[in-house]
Amino acid sequence: MPILTQPAFGPKVALIYVTAGMLIDVWTLVWYFTRDYELSRTQQFWVIGLVLTGLTFILLGLVLGPLGRQARRAELPPADETNAEAAIQQTAAAHPPAVAAPVQQAATGMPGTAAAPAVPQAPAGTVIANPTIRTT
Repeated sequence: MPILTQPAFGPKVALIYVTAGMLIDVWTLVWYFTRDYELSRTQQFWVIGLVLTGLTFILLGLVLGPLGRQARRAELPPADETNAEAAIQQTAAAHPPAVAAPVQQAATGMPGTAAAPAVPQAPAGTVIANPTIRTT
């Protein structure tokens, strides 16, 4: 079984945070620089809050990427154990276990004679309806 088959979380999360932060900042600044009027206190609050939220997301993304890679590296087993496990897996793959083919016996019980495959039959007294025939 491969060791730690799940990919690291860091790059995906970092990409999401950086992308979301950039989009928040871009659209907030586009709105801010394309307006033709003075901002009220509420609008100033929202503009500053959104720009800082976007910058926080970008900062988190830039920190989580390397942090996730380091955490992934810390979860790996020691190199000598990994090499030993790889050698075991290669030896097992090179020498698959021997499996004997099953021997079929006829209804008479004589070895070496092949029996015809059994056909399942309905119990006595059962009527099997044909779905293509309509009865009216």
